[in-house]
Amino acid sequence: MARHGYKLACPALVAGFVLSGTAQADEHVILSARIASLTAGLFCAPEDGDRRAAPDTMAGWIHVPDAPVAMVAEGQVAPALIGLGFGVRYTLRDGGDAFVRYTVTHPPMPPTGITTQSWESFVASGSIDTTFFQFDVEEELQPGDWGFAASIDGTEIFNVGFTVRPAAELPGLLGLCQGGALLSLNQTDRAAAS
Repeated sequence: MARHGYKLACPALVAGFVLSGTAQADEHVILSARIASLTAGLFCAPEDGDRRAAPDTMAGWIHVPDAPVAMVAEGQVAPALIGLGFGVRYTLRDGGDAFVRYTVTHPPMPPTGITTQSWESFVASGSIDTTFFQFDVEEELQPGDWGFAASIDGTEIFNVGFTVRPAAELPGLLGLCQGGALLSLNQTDRAAAS
């Protein structure tokens, strides 16, 4: 299920390695000059906040947490595990607020075979924004190549590749969100997400 994280009103310290807008860490990260910094990683979210309509997603809506999301590990490899999220935290350079279109590409998900999901959010210039995909239902647990891209007025501002692997192949990452809100989704929440 797509999630759009809590926006921080002003730049803050982002723990760990940060990609500059002019650098490319590897072939799976493309950044435009509009990006001041970007960190890819795994997330544990707070309890669900609001939901916002997102007709171009499998569920037809996205989660909008009420509080900042915690990045619990950096990197571009994620276990296929209910309750874990992965995505990016980034900062737009000063130069104007924007509506950003996020697009997640992934292996086909049953029952429809959907491979692309997208939604829009308003991002203030100079603010830190977080966007990620959280595994909420079994159908979403698709190993393979995933991608997160964002665009403003049709121009791509970043594109980050992720590899999702079966959870058993990444035992060191399995307990990251244990005891947190992500693993406490009840059956009603899971049914609503599908």
